[in-house]
Amino acid sequence: MDANPSVEPSAEPGIATATRFPTIIPSPTTERLQLEIVQSQVWTDYQGNTRANILFRNPYDFPVSLGMNPRATLVNSAGEFMRDGLPYFLDGISGGGGFILPWETIAANACFTCEEALLTEEWAEVQFVTRIEDATGKWNYFTDVEASGVSVSFDGKSPTFDVSGTVKNNSGSALQRISVRIIVFDQDGNLVGAAEASAWDVGAGTTVSFSGYGIGQTPDGPVEYEVTALGVNY
Repeated sequence: MDANPSVEPSAEPGIATATRFPTIIPSPTTERLQLEIVQSQVWTDYQGNTRANILFRNPYDFPVSLGMNPRATLVNSAGEFMRDGLPYFLDGISGGGGFILPWETIAANACFTCEEALLTEEWAEVQFVTRIEDATGKWNYFTDVEASGVSVSFDGKSPTFDVSGTVKNNSGSALQRISVRIIVFDQDGNLVGAAEASAWDVGAGTTVSFSGYGIGQTPDGPVEYEVTALGVNY
């Protein structure tokens, strides 16, 4: 994979393939991946819905956005198409379309059956396709914000979990929105959930509470999580 920041991203889509294990294996291709896939999580919840969480990393020294809708595709053991899903990016300011700061890792989630019939055969792998573009100047964002006191609470078999905490606006401007992004790992470092929660209309120097929910699987033991925050004025 060529992640040299001085090279402009290709206009061709990048494709990666996931098995039932957390490891992502790039499909054979002569084109480099545009976004690095750090880790993924694919599971079937207690209601029979097939879900995925994916961690995408921007390897460039400029912000990027998804130029076209990304895709997550389930295929069977014969390599045949089964179902498409539209990943929703938890960057917190793009409305799920995908915006990633330089060298930042952002989670995206997808559900292949939440609005369609449940699967009737086993899937074999998941393919992720992304197309990115330089997003310099696209959003009026602020990095001088910080989250603290973050709490993550799973609830048995539910595919959702609760998050809460406080966030402070350290910038000199009032911000319309501050997004808190939370990536959750089990004690072995495996991805088990991803969440985003926002605080709105936060004055300069002000600390406010936030709460929200994420999508994931209840782990067997303790969890660790990575927390980042980003402010925006639209």
